[in-house]
Amino acid sequence: MYKILFVDEQQEDIDSFKDYIEDKDLEGIFEVHDKYPLESLESMIEEVMSMHVDAVITDFRLNEYKENIDYNVPYDGAQLVEGILAEREDFPCFVLTSFDDEAVGKSEDVNIVYIKGILHGTEKDTKAKATFLDRLKNQIIHYKSKLERAEQRLVELLEKSKAQELDALEEEELLRLDSLIEKSLDKKFVVPDAVKRTTESKSLSELLKAVDELKKKLE
Repeated sequence: MYKILFVDEQQEDIDSFKDYIEDKDLEGIFEVHDKYPLESLESMIEEVMSMHVDAVITDFRLNEYKENIDYNVPYDGAQLVEGILAEREDFPCFVLTSFDDEAVGKSEDVNIVYIKGILHGTEKDTKAKATFLDRLKNQIIHYKSKLERAEQRLVELLEKSKAQELDALEEEELLRLDSLIEKSLDKKFVVPDAVKRTTESKSLSELLKAVDELKKKLE
């Protein structure tokens, strides 16, 4: 089962999203959690990270209605996604909006922006063969698969390095895989490859510890 988070300032739209998932999730693979946007972007990102979800779907205009919150939200959904991706590279994120032209203009990746009308049945009027739920599922699967492949290969190289010296190409691959896993765990505190080479700051035990942490996040 995939744990997903929907962020919106309006309870009505949260309920609509849950109804949409319940109606379309024929496999029963999604566990939906919801959250009103918090008063600061930093605290919101921290809250999202602490929830250990597999994907985040957010409304674009998070400060539009004041029926369920009584404070200003100084960021929009595109900024929230940008903040999440600053900590978890390639993490599955989507923006739902009734203002797609505005959201597309503010989003780094236009492919994550979807019309909010899909929650109210407009999806069936399109010619798209893949539904939003299909794309959500595939994004999660691709993200997890990429990290799992990186983890498996990294372990292979680490084990090999215990018995013999790696060649130059293998050392480069190990550094690349290590950086990929680091960026997926916490992108803000990644050690640059150049620093790793010059200071040899990454021991095998530290790398294995990072792999173990990744396994826990993928479970």
